[in-house]
Amino acid sequence: MQPDESPLELLRAENEQINPAIILAERLMRRDAAQLLSVEEVNEAENILAIGTQEIETIESHRKAFQKTPASAIDYVPVGF
Repeated sequence: MQPDESPLELLRAENEQINPAIILAERLMRRDAAQLLSVEEVNEAENILAIGTQEIETIESHRKAFQKTPASAIDYVPVGF
């Protein structure tokens, strides 16, 4: 993160995309329940689960760091509040 980039600016710069787990779940829900998963679909699901696990671990790490950060007062009201 550049010193002059706010978290909001970083978020706005990210690519917008649909969660891959939602796409996979939607695709699988449209199938017949008796139809088995292919090897490719199982691999795709494992990859999506690995990505999700990594994101959860990253967020948890950020949350723990945030909780350790002492509170500090500001002299202005942030936009949107």
